[in-house]
Amino acid sequence: MARKKYVLWLALVLGIFMVIGAAKTVTVESRWQRSPLKVDGDISDWMAPAFNTEKSIQVDYAFGNDAENLYLIFIFKDQKYLSSLAQTGFFVWFNDQGKKKKILGVRFEKKALSAAELIAVMEKKSGPLSEEKKKEMLVKPAYVVNQFVAVNGDNEDQTGLIFKQPPLPEFISKSAAGRLAFEFKIPIGASNGLNLAPGKTVMVGFDWGGSTKEMRKALLQGGGYEGGDEHSIDNQDLDPEAPVRDGGGDLPSMRGPKHYAFWCELTLAAGPQ
Repeated sequence: MARKKYVLWLALVLGIFMVIGAAKTVTVESRWQRSPLKVDGDISDWMAPAFNTEKSIQVDYAFGNDAENLYLIFIFKDQKYLSSLAQTGFFVWFNDQGKKKKILGVRFEKKALSAAELIAVMEKKSGPLSEEKKKEMLVKPAYVVNQFVAVNGDNEDQTGLIFKQPPLPEFISKSAAGRLAFEFKIPIGASNGLNLAPGKTVMVGFDWGGSTKEMRKALLQGGGYEGGDEHSIDNQDLDPEAPVRDGGGDLPSMRGPKHYAFWCELTLAAGPQ
């Protein structure tokens, strides 16, 4: 009987993977940008016909590029699908081998830094700050900043290898009319190692939510993770210090927050039409 149950379970798992593997890959195209896009989260900069939709999680997204940068806007129409993005960050993966496999990506996140930590980050990127500027910054004890980390498939920091010199990736989030838009600018010039270029076709993966190591540790130690479903994060500013709320019920969820991911095949625009 046990063997029969095992065989049925194995067949079910294999069937699920076969369905997933057989799913048609969405193909999308990037539009050529005649002038650089300003990364400000303003949806009006993007023309509606350019948008693609992932209906299962109610998100719209679109790409644009010029010779130097890839631009991306990603819009959550239902903020319950943010899941634990505030804790995990938002990953954009690139695979130029035509596979849905995490090879190189960029994790974008908002993070609270002390004034001293922010000064250290700024000096590492741009050189020493004046004593007057440091004094001015130290008046405020902490800052919430947008930052990025280049990673490989094992989530290991590859920033120094991928982005050896400016320009560097940028992103911003902005809420309007019940929607939350994330806008990104990712350099594609020869100075970085993402292997992106105008006219090239690559697989692009979007990845967010789920549990971090800290969440899993808390789950094991405390017997549950409060706010552990897809409704747990709906703070529009994605403040890292914002409280995580329970999605419902009297007991904390043992499942943890949901993880979301999907891929598309992107062809970058080759040049002006």
